Amino acid sequence: MEHTRSNNPRHDRGVTWVLDLAVSADVLVPDGCGAGRDAFIEWLWGTLGECGLAGVFEGTVDAAAAAAAGLIESPRVLDAAESPADRDWVAELPAATLACWFTDELAARHAAVGLAGVPGCDVLGVRTECHDADEASWRQSFAAIAVPGFGTVCPSWDDGEACVGVHGSTIFIEPGAGFGTGLHETTQLCLAAIAGWAGQGGRIDRVLDFGSGSGILGIAAAVCGAVCVHAVEIDHRVHDAIRGNATRNGIIDRVVVMSELPANAEPHDLVVANIVADVLLQHAGPLAAAVRRNPTGGLAGGVVLSGLLDEDVVRIAQAFTGLLGGPPVVTRRGEWRCLTFATSTMANHGETPCP
Repeated sequence: MEHTRSNNPRHDRGVTWVLDLAVSADVLVPDGCGAGRDAFIEWLWGTLGECGLAGVFEGTVDAAAAAAAGLIESPRVLDAAESPADRDWVAELPAATLACWFTDELAARHAAVGLAGVPGCDVLGVRTECHDADEASWRQSFAAIAVPGFGTVCPSWDDGEACVGVHGSTIFIEPGAGFGTGLHETTQLCLAAIAGWAGQGGRIDRVLDFGSGSGILGIAAAVCGAVCVHAVEIDHRVHDAIRGNATRNGIIDRVVVMSELPANAEPHDLVVANIVADVLLQHAGPLAAAVRRNPTGGLAGGVVLSGLLDEDVVRIAQAFTGLLGGPPVVTRRGEWRCLTFATSTMANHGETPCP
């Protein structure tokens, strides 16, 4: 059920951006504002209510689910007047998933960055919801996106086939689930890095797309020549969307969708992770271990990291430089940054290495 007020998140535009959060019952509210989910939700409204937050949905727990979770003795409700509200059952859960509706992608993405690292709150991802009654107007809001350094990202319903051409690559993405439509600066930075790697002759047989979202980055790598892409996305609800996008681009046989980093896999030629800084730090070791090395242990593949603001660059660069053996090249688009770690001949696209 909706735990707090809503500013009517289901807009006439037919698309809502949703930030999914896993929030524990004892979550610590930032700025010393207390603890607990109720206080956290009130803090969300106070902090983000003027920044695009349109609704917060805490979910429902019916009688059967409450009994299964041990919250009540029996799913039978003998007297409706005595049965606790669904909301109270949700409140008793040790952890709950909050769906936070936003009016646009950028607002949801900013919120994801700001909430990363809050004790007791895990950012699960950003996705979209399309409402059938408004599908026509929703589709009209998405046009082909020209991405400098890469090519074009088209909505999946446009005619044509994915390809690499004289004027860049063309891919097709369904913007209905999972972060990554090609519009956001971090996605564009990563797409340009993938195209730059492939264009300079970088080996691209095996690619790891960590925090895959819509699958756009792994799909772009496959279209650029990758023969095996591991698309890792913790949110299993968008797995079918990733597969659907891979099918639309004709490379479904080269994309493996999974919820966790592959265990004991062969090294990857290119590792791409477009996700918030704290998650990158949490997975720095496994991500660095996933890239191909040369016989002396030096870096032979490439690592592309984004989802970063300027203030994130130094700590991410320092953490990964120690693991990868050299500093990154930083590319910029708007307020967002992308770090590329590779051999000196492959990483430099006209930018200055990060100190």
